[in-house]
Amino acid sequence: MSCKSIKFSELNQQFNDSQIKSTENSPFNSAKSMGSELNVQMKFRDSYIDRLKEIQAEYPENPIIVVENYDFICFGCPADYVSFFNNKILITFNLDMNTNKYVEKKENKNIDDLIFEDGFYYDIIEIYENLNSEKKWNSNPERYGTEDCFDGGHTFYNIYYPDEKIESMYMRCWISKDFRNMNRTD
Repeated sequence: MSCKSIKFSELNQQFNDSQIKSTENSPFNSAKSMGSELNVQMKFRDSYIDRLKEIQAEYPENPIIVVENYDFICFGCPADYVSFFNNKILITFNLDMNTNKYVEKKENKNIDDLIFEDGFYYDIIEIYENLNSEKKWNSNPERYGTEDCFDGGHTFYNIYYPDEKIESMYMRCWISKDFRNMNRTD
């Protein structure tokens, strides 16, 4: 009897390695519990990783924000929602629970278009705006949110740069910038 190992794409492995690093460096205790989800997502990510390569080939100068959202109440489950954004297009993938496959939707959207989406993409907008700042966008996850919430999900924010470098950040509960500013004490 032989064991057959699953071979994942090199890009998939790079995403996984970056996400593992983000959990190890995260100030949130909940990050340490994401191992089984990351393992499962390796199997699912290969179903949309080629789409990411196509976007990079079409827009080679634009970094791509890749967001993978996990349901808080499901342990060891794949991301139920994935999105790609590069200031030209927004592609979303929703996991169909009946088929266990992602359903893709593509829209031509830039950063200004996301503002009119009822706050649904505030996280992507803020990360996009911080990509060129002097402060590394993912250096302090607590700048964006907390893990002191009772609902929501777990999210990995990833940047796939034109030079094929990947940076990731784990987030438990994103807090909109407006709400963070209202509650500031400094």
